[in-house]
Amino acid sequence: MRILFISNLFPPEVRGGYEILCEQVCSRFHSRGHAVKVLTTRSKTDNSFPYPVDRILELYLPFSEPARYARARRFLTSRKNYRKTLRAVRAFSPDAVFIWSQLRLTAGCAKAAESTGIPVAYTMNDEHLASYASVGTEWKASVKRLLDQRILGIGISRLQLRHTTCISQTVKLRLCAQGVPVADAEVIFQGIPVEKFPAKAHPGVFTLPTRILYVGQLHDYKGVHTVIEAADLLCRQGFAVELTICGKGDAEYERSLHDLAAKTQCDVSFTGQVLHAQLPEIYRSHDFFVFPSTWAEPFGLTHLEAMSSGTPVISTAEGGQGEFLRHNVNALTFKPGVAEDLAAQIKSCLLDPSLAARIARNARQQVESEFSIDAYVGRLESWLTGILKNQTG
Repeated sequence: MRILFISNLFPPEVRGGYEILCEQVCSRFHSRGHAVKVLTTRSKTDNSFPYPVDRILELYLPFSEPARYARARRFLTSRKNYRKTLRAVRAFSPDAVFIWSQLRLTAGCAKAAESTGIPVAYTMNDEHLASYASVGTEWKASVKRLLDQRILGIGISRLQLRHTTCISQTVKLRLCAQGVPVADAEVIFQGIPVEKFPAKAHPGVFTLPTRILYVGQLHDYKGVHTVIEAADLLCRQGFAVELTICGKGDAEYERSLHDLAAKTQCDVSFTGQVLHAQLPEIYRSHDFFVFPSTWAEPFGLTHLEAMSSGTPVISTAEGGQGEFLRHNVNALTFKPGVAEDLAAQIKSCLLDPSLAARIARNARQQVESEFSIDAYVGRLESWLTGILKNQTG
């Protein structure tokens, strides 16, 4: 197959795991003999890849700025990206166009790809496409929708979205509820390069003090304050624990986390954002990975990385991660925002290390059998092959 991948960001420009995953998928497709090309936004730096990466697209709003609708910018950027995508498709002549995140990219790329008649596939990694579907429910919003969809053409009403996959049932249901037509989407769980996250030698053998880890963005809805509160509770109960927080995010929320940490009896370290290549050792050097998000997360790549590393996972389970986490089997789960419940789950392992060892072993086995990057790419490859067969059949 000749596949043109389109993504708002691509390494080394990353905000989270999905851009990294896109590169891993592209590389695996290339290694399987497919002709791959990537179309993405501009970058100050570049890495050499064994396939072409054209950084010619534009974001209507840089990620350094807070999110806002910016109608005029969306319109102008959409037109530019439409023309650039059309030229790229004609020059590369792909068998299929595979569109990843369009967040702040506009739907111009997708509309250009669909206009060519070439099969266009989408992976829905989150709910960002819903922002192109509507702008509220009141009559003024209806007028704005009419302006966006029919006159300016910056919505998704003209997109067919015929071939879509969602990374979890959670994402699919939430998109459908917001008016995005993905009811027929196939749910395909993502995967990680298991070989890059080898398991620690002795899961369930704790250090002293016990080391707790959070990896992810720092926003209020991520619930990071809950981990700090839980660690403090454990310290006050006589358990020697320390907490490492890796990531960055909202500046005001980060300040509140530092202020909260200063009031606790627990040693809390803030590392800032770390390179993805550093994460395997970070996971293995900690005793627990905690994910305290208070909203329905799309999926859970960091969960899989920690599970592969043999580090017991303690997490909320209301989002996509809840579709593969099983309490007391491959993880421990707790109620969002309830520090006492989180502390109790950690404490149960500290008092029974065999519990931590068992869930860590089960988790590693599950990632190896179900959530490797090769298994994920294999599912995507079969899905795309089926699309092309139906196109020609």
